[in-house]
Amino acid sequence: MLENLVTKKIYNYLELIRFYKPIGFLLLMWPCWFALSILELEFKSFVFWLLIFFTGSFFMRSAGCIINDIVDRNIDLKVKRTESRPIASNKISLIEAFIILFMFLLLSLLILLQFNYMSILVGLLSMPFIILYPFMKRITYWPQIFLGIIFSWGILIISVEFNHQSTINFIILYLGCFFWTLGYDTIYAYQDKNDDIQSGIKSTAVYFNQNGRYFVNFCYTLVLITFGYLGWNSSNSLISLIIIAIIGICTYIAIQKWDMDSSESSNFYFRQNNFFAIMLFTYLLIF
Repeated sequence: MLENLVTKKIYNYLELIRFYKPIGFLLLMWPCWFALSILELEFKSFVFWLLIFFTGSFFMRSAGCIINDIVDRNIDLKVKRTESRPIASNKISLIEAFIILFMFLLLSLLILLQFNYMSILVGLLSMPFIILYPFMKRITYWPQIFLGIIFSWGILIISVEFNHQSTINFIILYLGCFFWTLGYDTIYAYQDKNDDIQSGIKSTAVYFNQNGRYFVNFCYTLVLITFGYLGWNSSNSLISLIIIAIIGICTYIAIQKWDMDSSESSNFYFRQNNFFAIMLFTYLLIF
């Protein structure tokens, strides 16, 4: 019985940090990997920084999930998809949650200490946005803007770390990833649109309602334009434009197939963004 209780408790801890749903930390990681791919690094250094941002993204996303669940513990009970989350369902106490949060913030800090002083400062500047983000859905239909700021932040850290400033290509990449986050998180928000309307929770899904597909198409168009520019600017290759156009056509077809009224469809096409990111990462490496 003791073994079962311990196993169940560990499972609840893993559920708290969304361990079984890695798409969240991967979407935090990809902008960092995009930024690394446009740098000229030796292979060993490139792999080292890939691993640093892989690990750091996992730690920070885990901390973000805990902060979100602490703040939203009462709201989560009103949404079918989130009512069984560990804090909302009292599987984990608030004290336990704060202890685990402290551990992941400490681990994240240890990763951040691998950078220079200016990069560390830039990294710490993201904390107010991380703390404020869970509250945004209560006061604005655009909480996705805050998520876009947070999930693209690694690009700014990398730019300062390697260039000692924010260069134009990194700013363009940041904007591209910002609109990418707006797009995929709008798709994600459609899972809970009906519950959110009843609970008074705001999101771009609630705001755009049946017109959300137009907004998502707009966001992904901007993403592909920015990546197309980066590929063309780096290679001056016509093939780079052809490849980004093919990716764009595939993306448009996928968005047209997305059923906004289906939670399952929204979840599926949200998760497909990992494959979208793999294509963009490969594109930047090649061109």
